[in-house]
Amino acid sequence: MKIDTTVLSRLTLLAAALSLAACGQRTAPVQSALPAPAPLASGGQIATVRIGPDVTEAALRGALPGAQIIAFHADSGYALLSVPATLKAASLSSQGLRALGVNAQGVTLEVDQELEVMNEGTAEGLADGLGVTNWAGGTTNWAGGTTNWAGGSTFLTPRDWASTQEYWAAINLQAAHRLVPELGRGVKVAVIDTGIDLNHPLLRGRIDTVGAWDYVGGDASPQEALPVSGIGKYGHGTAVSGVVLQVAPNAEILPLRVLNPNGRGPMSRVLQAMDRAVASGARVINLSLGSVTDSAALNTMISAALARGIVVVNSSGNSGKEGMVFPAQNLTTGLFTANSGLLGIGSVSLKGMKSSFSTYSAGMSLTAPGEKVITSYPDSRLAYASGTSFAAPAVSGAAALALSTGAASLSPANIAANLRLTATPSPDLLFKGKLGQGVLNVGAFVGRYR
Repeated sequence: MKIDTTVLSRLTLLAAALSLAACGQRTAPVQSALPAPAPLASGGQIATVRIGPDVTEAALRGALPGAQIIAFHADSGYALLSVPATLKAASLSSQGLRALGVNAQGVTLEVDQELEVMNEGTAEGLADGLGVTNWAGGTTNWAGGTTNWAGGSTFLTPRDWASTQEYWAAINLQAAHRLVPELGRGVKVAVIDTGIDLNHPLLRGRIDTVGAWDYVGGDASPQEALPVSGIGKYGHGTAVSGVVLQVAPNAEILPLRVLNPNGRGPMSRVLQAMDRAVASGARVINLSLGSVTDSAALNTMISAALARGIVVVNSSGNSGKEGMVFPAQNLTTGLFTANSGLLGIGSVSLKGMKSSFSTYSAGMSLTAPGEKVITSYPDSRLAYASGTSFAAPAVSGAAALALSTGAASLSPANIAANLRLTATPSPDLLFKGKLGQGVLNVGAFVGRYR
């Protein structure tokens, strides 16, 4: 079976796949302690409303009958609303907002655009042939880090074990795990994606089942789902989560499902998920998705997350062209500075050369290996994965490692600066200055905190 999850991902699997021990188990029940998010009307607009600290949620609802609140934070000066497609900013301000001290300049309207795991199209160098192997014959987790990675050498083929060790060496992971024996313990990483295999033996025990939510299905079990036909983007979120945990084995994954099995979902869901991630205590938010269109609402939410000490990591896109997807592209526009805590991540080979599918940009933060990364896949399987989708979570995992040290200097700005300062310079002279500060060096990075 071939999985083709493109622009921000690409997976392939062997057709005659064997399952690990947990295959066939039913999805574990998930209990959420947070309020159930209200389902939002589709096909509308998103309103970003600048409000004062004294405005209440009830007053805002009263001023805008029919509007649905996506996020409300008067203490931070904003609210995000889902409103009908026909509504104009001027009429919004006339419908009672003036009484709350809001004028037309305090309202920004945008289409509730669709974000996606974007297609690589016909970019050269993306023919199949990645080769995929399922790991069978014993299951466990990677909580021991690279020094005791579940007996990997005994249940991987020699080729796969060698590939795993090459990946670790490329990002200096073993040194990082020696320096940080906490391995990400106590740090929650929100993965806003297609969901997760809740029963995967490499992920179980590392999933936040309290904050987890499925915005596609409207319940508290964000389980990966197959599309009606084909494979679609099935397994994308599970694979992303596996990369995070390979780098930070004791971190906790907060799965928030916003994309359907075809890898698409409205911006409003992503905003709801980010708001929930903040409320759930996430320290890192991984966005292996994007859009070619900017969003004031998403920028507002990212700014709020950064202000609360949360690192936001975004994959740069897989068109192979210059320019990143949003929100990472705003590192180029100047809306977010290089050391703001928003990170745009491109993909390189294990030798540090730009991946053919990866975008490039003068505003890119750094890169990480994103070709044939061995990671988790639904139904207790594992796969090779390629795409900037799988470069970004390595950086998210590195941030989680650093955060688990408890160093006093930690902040989104400090983490972003040190990730860039400690990156290994890229040998790819053809794209000099457009692959960020270099390739992720986890050992050198966490060494700043130990």
